[in-house]
Amino acid sequence: MSDVDSLRAQLRDRGYLTHGIERWFALDPWSSRTFWVELALVALKAATLIALFGAMLPTAVMLIRNRPLGVVETIALYGIYFAAAFLAGFALVVVIALALKIRPALPIDTPYALLAISLVAAALLTAPLGYWWFGFDTPPDRLELAVGGAFGILFFLVASIVVSAALLSFSIYEVGRVPAIHQKPRGIPMTIAAVVLIGLLFVPAFSGREQEEPAPMVVTRQTEHRLVLIGVDGLTYPILRSRFDLARQFPTVNRGATVPGASTTERWASLATGVPTSHHGVRAIEGLRLAGGADVLQRVSRADIALRTIAPALALGQREPLPPTVRRRDYVWEIVAERGLPGTSVNWWATSSEKRGGLTAIGPEAIFAAAKNDPLRLDAIAIEQLVEMLERKNPRFAAVYLPSLDVMINRLEIDPSARLTGSMHALDALTRAVALVRERGYDVLLVGLPGDGQSGPAVIASTLPLQGGITTWDVAPTVLATLGFPASREMPGTPRMPEAQPRITSYGPRESSEPARGMNREYYENLRSLGYIR
Repeated sequence: MSDVDSLRAQLRDRGYLTHGIERWFALDPWSSRTFWVELALVALKAATLIALFGAMLPTAVMLIRNRPLGVVETIALYGIYFAAAFLAGFALVVVIALALKIRPALPIDTPYALLAISLVAAALLTAPLGYWWFGFDTPPDRLELAVGGAFGILFFLVASIVVSAALLSFSIYEVGRVPAIHQKPRGIPMTIAAVVLIGLLFVPAFSGREQEEPAPMVVTRQTEHRLVLIGVDGLTYPILRSRFDLARQFPTVNRGATVPGASTTERWASLATGVPTSHHGVRAIEGLRLAGGADVLQRVSRADIALRTIAPALALGQREPLPPTVRRRDYVWEIVAERGLPGTSVNWWATSSEKRGGLTAIGPEAIFAAAKNDPLRLDAIAIEQLVEMLERKNPRFAAVYLPSLDVMINRLEIDPSARLTGSMHALDALTRAVALVRERGYDVLLVGLPGDGQSGPAVIASTLPLQGGITTWDVAPTVLATLGFPASREMPGTPRMPEAQPRITSYGPRESSEPARGMNREYYENLRSLGYIR
């Protein structure tokens, strides 16, 4: 047996080459079926190993950013990213192999040329993962950075080994030996390592959901307050102060920093639950539900073609507005209504239209559908529904979310004069709404937050005598204290009412039996037309 035949035998024993691959150098790629069969077999093998490791980084990052996710979602995520990495690896190996076949002198000059080609190929495979990672709206936390960085480095090393093994036959005659990196079998150990690491990705899903303590008994005190919380997106302290007719209705007007959050829904959910995003779980307006899954992915990279474009096109998932089921904590009106104090909410993000116990809720789906893409009608309909509920149900506490000002200022691409006119109409409607609520014997707590990309401090105005300066984090604890309920230790804010109750540990997780539902296309298109979804 010749030296070359011996080298070929060694490579086949180590799992790198098929029995026909040594004929590549003598076959015409444009007329030989054997050439393409052998090339496809090698590319398939290389792409499989590349995909096994390449899908780990995006899957791990998505699990961290969207936790907790179920087993179905975890399997679907890994499968989608595996397919994308497989196609990329297969295409790259074929392209490099054809380039080396057409120009056989490329890898010949030195044994290090094969290593250089492998490193370049690994870099080309790893770079899209970095670009994908930078496509998220918020930077990674320390855990995500450590886990993603480790998987990224591992994938780069594995990709360089796999590509060099797949292309080794092109330089076997010139190198005259099996390089040290390939002296021992790599295929089986790498496959075993991939299986173990994939298994570790599924540990959080199999370990179950967040373990919560049961909701404790709550001791309340008697109060006579009747309160309406009005949330206005796009309203800042300077804007409120510029409207004397609106500002004069409030004895107390405070400026403050907005609650943190990367989206409108996240910020308003934090304000109305009183807890950070990690507790309430609301992050986005638009989510992606994978086929067969109950959970909605709220954090998806803007560069994620696989999930945003390919998965919906292949019916592997569907984009849909954020459903009420994503929340893990109750809003303050749900807390008090579940404990016997009647409440009403109108048009709040991540709520559905329902009547349950003492709670009457009108979700944004109904409001947006009735507005028929008219941004000013959003507020008009919400205010009309609020006033009707106050007169008909006479609740002790009510909340309404008004988005028209934010839509006019930040979301619609209209000329400056139309934007100014629309904003003035939205502020006129807000002024009338405050007057209507006051006429019906309710105190008002008005909260304005800057919209996405809008500058300016938040504003909190109240007809109640509050103690000290109130911040946006203080809103939920203050509402609870006003109605005679204690705040929880999960809430970073401070009640600004006298005789506040001692804090309890937690109000517990939100109990909801609402099943996963499909996308409401009309609602989705309304959100798109008003600039909430790009």
